[in-house]
Amino acid sequence: MCEWDPRCSGSDDLVGHALALIAAGSWAVTGVYGDDSAPAIAYTTGLTELGRPELVITGVAPEHAGPVLNEAAALIVARPDFGAGSTLADLSSAPGSDFTAIDVIDMSPLRVTALLFGRGFQAVQLVWSDMSHRLPWDRGYALAPDDQPLLGIAMNAA
Repeated sequence: MCEWDPRCSGSDDLVGHALALIAAGSWAVTGVYGDDSAPAIAYTTGLTELGRPELVITGVAPEHAGPVLNEAAALIVARPDFGAGSTLADLSSAPGSDFTAIDVIDMSPLRVTALLFGRGFQAVQLVWSDMSHRLPWDRGYALAPDDQPLLGIAMNAA
């Protein structure tokens, strides 16, 4: 919501933009910058129309998360089995990074998607590993929990 963020200029039409992309058979990426009270988040809107879960990344600035989400979305459109527990690696938009998908339980941050689909969508969070390829639920994970809030529960951490 660019209107209130000093890093953006002018107004935006997030819903109209998303609808146009979805109508063209694609998806939109919405990014929200973080601040002292909440980390950054970025997510897709429109993969639902293609029979896939929406994607979410937390703790990464939108200008970095956007290319990752677009590349990941293009890959999962061709992977009908993609869901919780699936992994993505070797993305050109995130060299050296690994991502593991977990089911999203807290859909509240996905505001544009909820405006368009109500509660009729599924989402997975692409959880990124630390420099040692450990995930937040692994022993020795190097980052603080607030650096990458989890919107769901890892399958092997439950």
